[in-house]
Amino acid sequence: MAILKSILSVLGSYVLSIVLVMATDPLLHALFPNDYKQGQTIPDSLLWLSTAMFTVISIFCAWVCAKLAPSRVRVHVIAFFALGEIMGLVATVLNWGKTPHWYSIAWLLVWIPAVWIGWKLAGRSISEQ
Repeated sequence: MAILKSILSVLGSYVLSIVLVMATDPLLHALFPNDYKQGQTIPDSLLWLSTAMFTVISIFCAWVCAKLAPSRVRVHVIAFFALGEIMGLVATVLNWGKTPHWYSIAWLLVWIPAVWIGWKLAGRSISEQ
């Protein structure tokens, strides 16, 4: 049962991050309809806003992972981090050239401290780490 909780804490947190990140696009489109025009590049200002939202979501989901981990929190958060970074690299390769290069790279770089911050904010005791 503990292994199932471990898998669910990591995968559930990662799926939550995907759902929340995917929800930011319609939200930004609704808030800034004039900046989302078919066939036009999204302005850098909105890409930076999207990156900020990704950062907050990443912190939150790492916190969720740490809170849901049944034990050995550090191992769970590292698994969450690795899954996200690998999927981020795949997405970067597949989408290279569809958005400015800095955007994909920023997301890969932001993921690192965001997951660490979420883990630390969870405040689990040292014995649980």
